Amino acid sequence: MDSSLPDEVIKHWLLNAAVEFEIPLTYIFPEVSQALNVKPIPGCGSDGYASGLVELFDAGMIELSSEVEGDDTRTRTGVLQILNRFRMLSKDDATLRGDGRLLKSYQLRRRPRMQVSFRLTALGGEAWERIAQPDWARYVSVSTVSTSGDLISANRDLLVAYMGWYPEVNGEQIQLKTLGWQTHTNFEIVYWRRLPFVYHASFEVQPAKARWVSEEPNWFRDWLVSTCTWYKKPWSLLNWPTA
Repeated sequence: MDSSLPDEVIKHWLLNAAVEFEIPLTYIFPEVSQALNVKPIPGCGSDGYASGLVELFDAGMIELSSEVEGDDTRTRTGVLQILNRFRMLSKDDATLRGDGRLLKSYQLRRRPRMQVSFRLTALGGEAWERIAQPDWARYVSVSTVSTSGDLISANRDLLVAYMGWYPEVNGEQIQLKTLGWQTHTNFEIVYWRRLPFVYHASFEVQPAKARWVSEEPNWFRDWLVSTCTWYKKPWSLLNWPTA
């Protein structure tokens, strides 16, 4: 690992990346994908990210899964072999490029022996929470599959507001006649974390026209950003390295 970078920064960044979803390694190697919607760590390359993943695995904070025949995701030796395979990827490799550009992360994942992901364990989730200090009352789980959608949150007012602005946020209109409303206790809000009580709206959707001809106004953008700031981002912490 790069000795100029605190390893705690790298490990927390990796935990943060996988808070909501299991992360394919092609989203990090050979470079951090824009699909993650995060700031890469200044000065951190593949060696740093790979070393951080090994340390998190050793500490029982992450687990790997692989669809590649012969991969061993249970032992340190097996994990090292897997990560070395990804660490050796180069963004300058012509076989990983199309039209002169590096293939997108989902395209890289289709290449041979690239189907490996990592996720948090409960211990990893606890470690992330200690630093990120999430406010779960500000979190909204959003999912749309085909024409069906679900919104889940511990905050009823936030959930209703999100429903009202769904066309602007997701480009879809909620069909109110199909709306179902439930509450749940001890609910798995993300794969490693449960909340004692949540509200759940389910519905059908159809495509919606944009409300604004040009870009949205500042007041709406500020509100939308506020729905995403329910925890401290790694790059907002005092020990985040400068470029």
